[in-house]
Parts: sequence; C-alpha cells; structure tokens
Amino acid sequence: MACALILSIEVLSGCSLLNPERLVYDQQGIRIGLEADPTIARSGNQPVNDHPAILTSEEIQSLLHVIFVSGWSGTILGMVETPRPVPLFTERQLSTISSALVAAFREAKPTERVFFSLPKPDVSYSEDRTAGALFLRGRYLHVVVTDHSAFLTADTAGGDLRDVRDTKGMNLWVSNEAQAATVPDLEEPRWAPFETVHVSLNVKDTLARQAKPFPARINREARAPLFPPPAPLLPKTAPAGVSSEDLQLQIRELTSSNLELRSRLEEQTKRMEQLNQQMEQLRLELDAARSKKQPSRKSPAQ
Repeated sequence: MACALILSIEVLSGCSLLNPERLVYDQQGIRIGLEADPTIARSGNQPVNDHPAILTSEEIQSLLHVIFVSGWSGTILGMVETPRPVPLFTERQLSTISSALVAAFREAKPTERVFFSLPKPDVSYSEDRTAGALFLRGRYLHVVVTDHSAFLTADTAGGDLRDVRDTKGMNLWVSNEAQAATVPDLEEPRWAPFETVHVSLNVKDTLARQAKPFPARINREARAPLFPPPAPLLPKTAPAGVSSEDLQLQIRELTSSNLELRSRLEEQTKRMEQLNQQMEQLRLELDAARSKKQPSRKSPAQ
C-alpha cells in the first residue's frame, strides 16, 4: 500500500506539472488565472510570450471592447444564417475583470497565458460560460475563445459533458473602431487542435485608434455592432468636415473588412460542400448495406 500511495502521489504531481494553473481572481463565479501556453509547446522554434506585461485597466478595456463574437446554438441552421455578432464581454464584465487581467499579465511568465472564465451575465444560474485566453507576443495581443454564454451548448442527448470539438460555429470580429491584425506566417501562433476561434490585434495600432476622439459616446451594448455591410455605398462627395485622408482610411477599412467577410463566406460554403459529400457517402454506404442484407431468392425445384 505504501508503494501504491507513493506512486499515486508521483502521478498526481506529474499531472500538475504538465498543466499548471494559478488563479489570480476567483469571485462571483468569475475565474481569471494563468496557465501553460500550448502554442509554445507546439512550436518548433520555441517562441515565448512578452510576459510579464504592464498594461493599464483602461488599455485592457480599449483592446477588448472592440472584439465581437458570432455563433449559433447547437443547430445546423446556424451555418446558413447571417451571423449576429455580440460583444465578447459586456461593459460590466470588462469593468469587473480589467483589474484582474492587469494583475494576471504582470504575474504571467513567458511560457504562460492568461485564461478567463465568466458566467452568463444577468441570470441567477446558468451552466453556459464565456471562456478563453489572452497572451501578448511581439506586436500582437492574441485572443482565443473556446466558449461563449450567448450561444447554447448542443444537446448531447444524455447529459454528457460538452464536446471540445463543438465551437458553436463561433467567429471573432473586430468593429470598425479598430482592425484585426494580419499576422505574418512566421509570427502566427501554432494553435492547439481545438482552439480554432481566435483573433489578433496590433496593440499599438488599436490603442492609437481608440485614442482618437469620437463625436458621441453611446452605450455600446445598446447600439448595433460597427461592421460594414457586404457592399457599402460611399457618397460621391465628401461631407463637410471630413478630410480626404479620413475617407481613404475608411475605404481601406471597409475593403479589408469585406475581404474578411468574403473569406468567411467561402469557408462556410466549403464546409457545406463537405457536409453534403459526407451525407452522400453515408447514403451510398446505407444502400450498399441494405443490398447485402437482402436474401437471394432460390429458383423453385424442378
């Protein structure tokens, strides 16, 4: 029994070393902490994060409030529906977690990232949560989302835990107040297999855009997301008070956003084609199986 006890202790300690996790904030169902960054372990040249990092609470809120997420709630209809992005974090959530994120980035090691897990807001109880991770590397803040409380988990018909492969069709978007960064291949993190929902922001560029004054500040949760339509119509003449440089900047932003939307639509089309091919293959296999099960008729004896 002593040998078994020692062996169990060694196994448990080995597991904790493989997946260390340190909580920085744990209140009212909100968990902010540090964990080993799997993108570092999967990279050949072993890049490390620029941690510890010093960011202010205002900078954290400026970086995260431009990120929106879309998805669907466990239905295949979501693949053909128009996505309706919602804020990744509500204003109240950002105000609550920003200080904890600042502390986490200051404590993070170069091989760690900051994880977050928040309950569904404005409800007394719900199993749906918003979860993901953040890390700074080079010029970029990388954001990966593994779940969001706005989209219901698919019914597993048996009470099983959520399948890690179920990303609820989520996509991350960046409003026109900023712009998603195009990360060079050499600097792109090697994401873990099931962490496919991610976006990157150029920190300095995003903060500089946020520093520009806006004509009016309205409640972000009450307004529509600032996303360009698929085919924007620009005025033939510039309105009073708008310079040509501002118009050119808007045109570049709209063009970049339209290209990103087109890419996402093409990706969804390819996904539909793959599903159709799989369904056709299943139909052929079922027909073949049925034909094998049918007994052969014997000719009557003469």
